[in-house]
Amino acid sequence: MYPFDPAFTGDLQHFKDLLYDPRMKEGMTKNYLIRMVDFDGLTALHYAAMGGRTEICKFLVEEVKLNVDLKDLRNGRTPLHHAVLTERIPTAAYLLENGANPNAGTKYKGRTALHYAADKGPKELIELLLSKGADIDAMADCGTPLQYAATRRKKDSVKVLLDNHAGPNVVSHNLSSPLLASIHGLSVEYAPSFECIKLLLKAGADPNFRGLRGTPLGFAASEGETEVILYLLNAGANPNIIDNLGMKPVEVAALRGNRKGVMTLFPVTSPIPTISDWSVDGLLEYVHSDEAIKERKEKKKEQFLFSKSKGAEAFNIKDYFGAMQWYTEAINFEPTDASVWSNRSLCWAHMDDGDSALLDAEECIKLKPNWPKGYYRAGAAEMLLEGFVSAADTFYRGWKLNRKNKELERAFRYQSPKEEAAFDPRYLKLHNSCSWLIGTDSTTLYAIC
Repeated sequence: MYPFDPAFTGDLQHFKDLLYDPRMKEGMTKNYLIRMVDFDGLTALHYAAMGGRTEICKFLVEEVKLNVDLKDLRNGRTPLHHAVLTERIPTAAYLLENGANPNAGTKYKGRTALHYAADKGPKELIELLLSKGADIDAMADCGTPLQYAATRRKKDSVKVLLDNHAGPNVVSHNLSSPLLASIHGLSVEYAPSFECIKLLLKAGADPNFRGLRGTPLGFAASEGETEVILYLLNAGANPNIIDNLGMKPVEVAALRGNRKGVMTLFPVTSPIPTISDWSVDGLLEYVHSDEAIKERKEKKKEQFLFSKSKGAEAFNIKDYFGAMQWYTEAINFEPTDASVWSNRSLCWAHMDDGDSALLDAEECIKLKPNWPKGYYRAGAAEMLLEGFVSAADTFYRGWKLNRKNKELERAFRYQSPKEEAAFDPRYLKLHNSCSWLIGTDSTTLYAIC
């Protein structure tokens, strides 16, 4: 009988009855609880935190003496992470009062409880974490909590974080600034993000911050948001800063057919020497000319190769998240290149994100079905997801394309463990690493391209 259900529902007596065994020696209950995990590597303490069962947490932490920061095996989330994800404020408060680390990061992605609170949104939860020492500018795969809140269009969270002095211009890795994130993808669905824009600019966000793909003004021009364009211009945005394709915001607006945006930006934009007819109509016509199309195509190729090379640089120093960002940029420039999908799949694998690794590997196979490396990537991803039977089949399909390849042969002949072994933490640790499948030796099949 597993202790997960009574831990989640809060039946303390039933929970204790399951654990009681007069044959157990002193200390065995604690070892049992630590070792007993579900398919995602969660213990009874994680279930109790998810269910908001403070009494169960109290019993496990104070009487059984479990580590309050015990991490689950798959994602590296602590009980505090799970309490925050399910918005269990009293339980989160108890865990913090009893030594939970508010700055503990998840495995690979590095997300703290504050990142999840910024997404979930209750003001009380964010303020609780900050009062207990949460780092307001903590870095993770999704950026700082403010970056994450802006990306998710959580205006209330953005306000609370800014009121507590979150840095409006603090950026991690190659991600967009909070301001850029709140503009990109604007639509009716995300209308509240305009409130984020105003909050961020009022707090001192740089209207000219240049991300990988351009400035806030360029993003607004691309999205056709004239109101945002005007607001940014009034906040000091420079209309003459070019993006990575060498285009000014007014050109971006013209390319998108946004005449209103062009008319707004045109009077404040310096003339572009290559456009002989410097007028609104002349600009709208020029961006669709053969000359402009050829220039953009050459720029895209140049930026694709640059982004791919930067990805390789980041990968070689084991900055897998940074490499993933650069490969994503390369994909934006050339989505039909199978090698960058393969490379990004490998980055996801190193970050233990099997789902994303598999999606990219499948896209790689779709683009280049006769390339063994795509199957190797897909098989490695399936191993991370513990789909051992499907992984063996995928490796075999790749091996049939090149029967001399020893790596694929070794991979598909790798024996699947017994089903019951999946409950053993040592087994999960061994197989989730897949170290020989995601190595970096440049002479092997698993190397980047």
